[in-house]
Amino acid sequence: MLSILLLTGTAFPCAALLTNDEGAIATSDAQEVILEDREEGVRTHYRVRYDGDADSFGWLIVVHGAVGEGDVGESNEDRFDELRDWTQPRKTSYSFGGGNGGHSTDASGCSCLGASDKANGFGGEFSAGDTASLGGVEVTAAGFAGPYAYRVLDPSDGEALTDWLSTEGFVLGETAGTVAEYVVEGGYSFVAVTLTPDEAETPSEGRTLPPLYIDSDSDTLQFPARMSLTGMAEEQRTTVWVLGDSTAEISSGWSSEVLEYLYSGSDGDAEAAFDAALIEAAARDIPTYLSAYSGVYEDQWVTRFDTLAPRAVHTADPVFTFSGSDDSWQLEIEVPASEDSGESAPSTAWLLLPFVGLGWVRRRSRGLVVS
Repeated sequence: MLSILLLTGTAFPCAALLTNDEGAIATSDAQEVILEDREEGVRTHYRVRYDGDADSFGWLIVVHGAVGEGDVGESNEDRFDELRDWTQPRKTSYSFGGGNGGHSTDASGCSCLGASDKANGFGGEFSAGDTASLGGVEVTAAGFAGPYAYRVLDPSDGEALTDWLSTEGFVLGETAGTVAEYVVEGGYSFVAVTLTPDEAETPSEGRTLPPLYIDSDSDTLQFPARMSLTGMAEEQRTTVWVLGDSTAEISSGWSSEVLEYLYSGSDGDAEAAFDAALIEAAARDIPTYLSAYSGVYEDQWVTRFDTLAPRAVHTADPVFTFSGSDDSWQLEIEVPASEDSGESAPSTAWLLLPFVGLGWVRRRSRGLVVS
């Protein structure tokens, strides 16, 4: 349901970042996605964080279904933060000796893209003539969403789409083949988005772009993971939240598995234990997302899925469906008691995982990134 292509000075897997500075690098290793089932179709939210200096961006987002006028908008940053806090794996602790089996009793429940040498450069806006059909690409919708300008593209074939993007300063590189597959399969919209940040220089802690949502008339909750296959990042971290009326699971493309309990080992490194579990699951014959949470969120049911997978396994798109049952769980990672205090570590401490954004990429000139 999504592929992100960023027009900054670098490019990554599922959302590539490119900067206008020949020496600048924009990096990230993750992506955050919210798939929301609605009566009218599917709403998909995206959020990206990057490191590096970038004075203009472009995204190419692959969306299952039709996207029309007014279907692209600025999403709510707080919703991502709330979902992360609500569904985070949490730590419990144990100590050796004593009753209760040694456990504490207070536990609470997209690829790298180059850029064309467009004479007039890229200024974060589309050219004047890009709202009309051109060389086999029809612009079916156009507009603005918060700080973004967008065009919804309907190409006749992959080459036509590549040529259209090239006129806008985007070069897909190896990702052109993946995009062409989506065109041949049919049933997808291609949303090209541009943005010029207020400041090009990125602070040391990185910068988060304003989140974006896209509505489509699709009845399929699909994530276009194939866009990461030709990315530069060796590993891709992805978190997907699926919102609907019951517990979600993956029905095709990938597999999913419930993870309710994990032991960190004697070193107590809960984050490393979780990453190791994600890497192991992604290496199976059928790459697998681990589900760390299922439960009520506001007036909907939310299921969380995570993966940390090498780009080579992104050969299919996971499709999410609803089981029809309300099964609840939340991952607990058991860590040793604090040696300094001799007491159990706080069992309610949340596991602080890195922001989920996109992969890393190396930049040449102006360009676009696909996810």
